Amino acid sequence: MRESVVARWRWPLALAACLAAAGFASVANRLDVNWDLKNYHFYNAYAFLNGRLGWDIAPAQLQTYHNPLLDLPFYYLVQEIPSPRVIAFVMASTTGVAAFCLLRILAALFPRGIEDRALWIGLAFIAGMTGSMGRAVLGSTMNEWPPAMLVMLSLAILVTSTATRGSPRAREVALASLLAGFAVGLKLTYGVFGAGLAISLAAFGTPRERLRRALLGGVFLFAGFLATYGFWGATLYREFANPFFPYFNELFRSPWAEPVSQVDPNWGPRSVLQAIFFPLYFAREYRLVSEVSFRDWRLATLFVLALLALARWLWGRRHGNAGAPRDLAAAGHAWRLLGVFTLASYLAWLGLFGIYRYLVPLEMVSAPLIVGCVLYIVPGKNARRALLVILVALLVGTTRTPSWGRLDFRGAYFDVTVPDLAPRALVIMGYAEPMAYAIPFARPDARFVYPWNNFLRYDQHNLLAKRVREIIGGHRGPIYSMDIHNGDNLKELLDQYGLERDARSCLPIRSHLETSPMRLCRVYRKEDRHDR
Repeated sequence: MRESVVARWRWPLALAACLAAAGFASVANRLDVNWDLKNYHFYNAYAFLNGRLGWDIAPAQLQTYHNPLLDLPFYYLVQEIPSPRVIAFVMASTTGVAAFCLLRILAALFPRGIEDRALWIGLAFIAGMTGSMGRAVLGSTMNEWPPAMLVMLSLAILVTSTATRGSPRAREVALASLLAGFAVGLKLTYGVFGAGLAISLAAFGTPRERLRRALLGGVFLFAGFLATYGFWGATLYREFANPFFPYFNELFRSPWAEPVSQVDPNWGPRSVLQAIFFPLYFAREYRLVSEVSFRDWRLATLFVLALLALARWLWGRRHGNAGAPRDLAAAGHAWRLLGVFTLASYLAWLGLFGIYRYLVPLEMVSAPLIVGCVLYIVPGKNARRALLVILVALLVGTTRTPSWGRLDFRGAYFDVTVPDLAPRALVIMGYAEPMAYAIPFARPDARFVYPWNNFLRYDQHNLLAKRVREIIGGHRGPIYSMDIHNGDNLKELLDQYGLERDARSCLPIRSHLETSPMRLCRVYRKEDRHDR
């Protein structure tokens, strides 16, 4: 009886522990004040709920046009919960669920009855949950953990069912693919994991089984994508003739933006040699994959161990001894699924982005693969134990977590005061600074335009730049400028529209998130300056 009670509550208690640990770790990380939060994560939810897509013009720059669904939970938490510590705790719930999914995956990969099962699961869990990027974005608004949670749910369903029965059932393939599709629709960069999941479904079985699973997975993956992105893609297509506006505009040729790719070419390998050995390169030089310093050797370690495992398999095949050890053979198809998913997702990421922050799911699943490779390569239980304990200790101990901005908790999450604007004011923003988070604290009838930012320039001839010129030229009410106090980048911009700023009228926008405060200044048309 006692054993049945323990079995019944084991997983619910594990989930509760994961949620609590993630929440407290998020609070320990302190207040998230990253660049993206100040630029668009708070504003986009506000704009979506208040119908400002066509009213303001690119106030959050390029990111104004991202799918706002992921930003709604944080926005509602800020509105409803006064304590930023509680908000930080709740924001980590997706991390807790993802950690629980990793535990389920590990329990399936290392089934009951194998020697040192608890040790392998414990080491893989520790290594998987202490990756540099996963820790850095814990509880933040950078929106890596919610889609990572969905991907880990997908993998948990597939790995568990495959380890138990040798192959996932159709409904499990459908559900896992649907969840992965949700993740892709919420954050387009997770398309690499959608591709990895679809390919992994064809990793084992007869040709007919592989084809059937891949087709079923593809259908439900696309359905999930449409469920979370379809409405937004339709909105962008209606407004700007590009469902991914302004991305992929070299293909869609929307007249509202320049016909260029918005994918940043600064990340990723610089040569064929780097592309082949990329995990070894970015383990030493973070600037290849990140704008902030970090150190994480998980993927480099997996790369080396995977090559050694491949060499061991080739040698064993030649000598008639290529089979997996008993520790791994019981869940062989599950290991293959996870390995193919990891490799396919990594290659898709390498070709498309090369930004390490997008690899939170691979940080997690690299850990069981590292353990599995060591078990496959190294004979002798004592050697395995010693090597894995040392290896995991080194991986965890040498990891250096990056930071995109954290502050100590104080008062409300946002402590922002915007000076009074005149009714029906037009506010011209610039230059390329993240300021849109202050807009929800201004009067709602004010209109914000950002003519010179990280994807739009005042001297372009697309319809968005033309629309800005029409709004500024036709506005007959009060005009203000909004910028960072320690710069004077707006003068050139205002000159283009025949405007000038009254420096004596400038007032600061109070915000505890800023070291250099924003300011609002009155702006006048040059031909009207004699009226001042």
